[in-house]
Amino acid sequence: MSSSHSTDGPVNSLVNSKSPYLLQHANNPVDWYEWGQEAFDKAKRENKPIFLSVGYSACHWCHVLAHESFEDELTAKIMNEHYVNIKVDREERPDVDRLYMTFLQATNGRGGWPMSVWLTPDLHPFFAGTYFPKGTFREVLMKLAKVWERDPNRCIESGKQVIDMLRESSNTAPEGGVTVRPLASKIFQRLDKQFDAVHGGFGGAPKFPSPAQTLHFLSRYSAFHLSDPSASAQDKRNAEKARDMAVFTLTKIYNGGIRDVVGGGFSRYSVDEHWHVPHFEKMLYDQAQLLSSALDSYQLLPGSSRDKTTLELMAKDIISYVGKYLTSPEGGLYSAEDADSLPSNDDTVKKEGAFYVWTAKQLDELLGEDAEMFRYYFGVKEQGNCDPSHDILEELKGQNVLFTAHTPEETADKFGKSVEEVQKILEADLAQLREYRDKYRPRPHLDDKILTCWNGLMISGLSRAYEVLSAESDIATKALKLAENSAAFIRTHLYNEQTGELRRSYREGQGPTGQADDYAFFIQGLLDLYEASSKEEYLLWAVDLQKKQDELFYDSEGGGYFASAPDPHILIRMKDAQDGAEPSAVSVSLSNLQRLAHFAEDKHAEYNEKAQSIIASNGQLLKQAPFALATMVSAALMADKGYMQFIHTASKQDGASEGALLKLIRSTFIPNRVLIHLDPANPPRKLAELNSSLRSLVQELNKKGPGAEMKENVRICENFACGLPIEDTEELKKRLPLIPAA
Repeated sequence: MSSSHSTDGPVNSLVNSKSPYLLQHANNPVDWYEWGQEAFDKAKRENKPIFLSVGYSACHWCHVLAHESFEDELTAKIMNEHYVNIKVDREERPDVDRLYMTFLQATNGRGGWPMSVWLTPDLHPFFAGTYFPKGTFREVLMKLAKVWERDPNRCIESGKQVIDMLRESSNTAPEGGVTVRPLASKIFQRLDKQFDAVHGGFGGAPKFPSPAQTLHFLSRYSAFHLSDPSASAQDKRNAEKARDMAVFTLTKIYNGGIRDVVGGGFSRYSVDEHWHVPHFEKMLYDQAQLLSSALDSYQLLPGSSRDKTTLELMAKDIISYVGKYLTSPEGGLYSAEDADSLPSNDDTVKKEGAFYVWTAKQLDELLGEDAEMFRYYFGVKEQGNCDPSHDILEELKGQNVLFTAHTPEETADKFGKSVEEVQKILEADLAQLREYRDKYRPRPHLDDKILTCWNGLMISGLSRAYEVLSAESDIATKALKLAENSAAFIRTHLYNEQTGELRRSYREGQGPTGQADDYAFFIQGLLDLYEASSKEEYLLWAVDLQKKQDELFYDSEGGGYFASAPDPHILIRMKDAQDGAEPSAVSVSLSNLQRLAHFAEDKHAEYNEKAQSIIASNGQLLKQAPFALATMVSAALMADKGYMQFIHTASKQDGASEGALLKLIRSTFIPNRVLIHLDPANPPRKLAELNSSLRSLVQELNKKGPGAEMKENVRICENFACGLPIEDTEELKKRLPLIPAA
């Protein structure tokens, strides 16, 4: 990119960016640069420290800092005079974010966005924080500028020491002897202590769903023990409790204000302990993980119940929302919708949640005689239902965030109607509000960049939905189509067929090079999409991408995987196995390698060696703080249990319904499952070249010749030894590890 900066005065170069977040700052009076050589050279040439600001486009407090400080002429003058100012979209450059967030957390004890970091011209950090109020921010800018002017060596030495310390702590020696079951028990015990039995979730406000750290683990811990005939009575009780904690949390999230009851989708987190008042940004990665977690818990619950119905509604809500609002015309999935928006088409100042909240008066005018029932059901109050202590900027004063305050039965009893009548009236009311909102309120800003990693997470959730919600239903068919369209977009726009490499993002062209989470999450998505669709191409692509990930990110000396692509400006190439808002890339890679070892079993030794190196390279942290690596412990737990390879054989004809055996397998929560599809008329010959068990079956089919009749059957293989074909559903039920009660 050619420079847009001139010697005549500051010119904000972000106008040349493709990132929606950076473009939000393109008209600031701050002389912003993108992360790159031009900014680094300027800092060295002028011997100025760097002010690094990291955030993302849907971040509410990023907007507040921008409005208060970056749009302020006096503050901008201070920044331009004393610093080289760099703005980074954390979603496009997670490697930059990861390094300096580690510094922020190490020095402040906590992190978050917006992230504000002061660097030497050599990119060493010497001070950091998150959001600073306007006056405080100016004070910090001036104080650090004076420190640099008086004694720059002090900042330089401090920065070097910090980087040396972080480098040393990141280069831990591999450690063996990791036993996964006790680690899983420690995580469960910790979550059990933190569990909020009243409101769901873990810990107090603010509350994040945190599926990677909690829900994903709990479902696998539960399945591990519930399906173990030798498990102790205490293990069984713990397993049921783990399941119930996940279910209770998900139902509370669904019934809280964190869900957009009018238009669907879930906000990133709640500022209070009972999931009522959210920060209203909607992130694709949250939709993806909540979808998968809802489906896990749905399958774990026996029989039928209100909770099970709620989990099904939650999954359908997410699929509908993503399909309607986060899907590009070409099939790629957008990143997020903003927290802030204009209250009406006539307003010029955005407020947080303006698109989503309602006054009691508005509801009365719109809903007429239905308003009283609606207000009762959704917890509406005359003066607003948002706690002022959670509304620092008073943007929600007098407003109501809708949530499920009463059950349909309670509402029916109060208003003398049947439950069916209540539900019908409420559905009509919500449709009316949706129509009004879409017509008279500007929709929040859409972050329309398409990230490979988040599309991978969503492909996994959508693929699971196709299997769990009955492959023949309309919503399941829609889910599979969304997943396949997303994969097709990435192949067309974010994948290089010649080099085998992924790019991270797309918006008006390709973004930066792919990072480890792009490979890990997308490989996982392809494996799930293969199991759902039976299309061999997805599995073969996953095999190829794993080879490329190994080439680019595997640490052949210390074992495990780096999280960041090689970059001379990233001072420490970190591995970072800890879960955050998303699962860690290395933990998902562990799961991928374990699955691939059974899909392409001829490469088992190679995959297993790399999988074991992940455990060993994180051995110290696993033993010290397993709860920080819950996704890794979950994956290791599945390997400890042993994978079940199902080879499902059935003729695949256009319009044919899902076979009874396949439906039974898919109705069961088997997180240690590998499902291989074999169509006698069109056997997966390329996959058979990588899988000896499948190869022998294809050879048998060849001997029978074309046109031979083949009844649907399943072979179950464990420890690379396959049993006889099973053709009867009752017989298959006996072999499955966990069957929900009818």
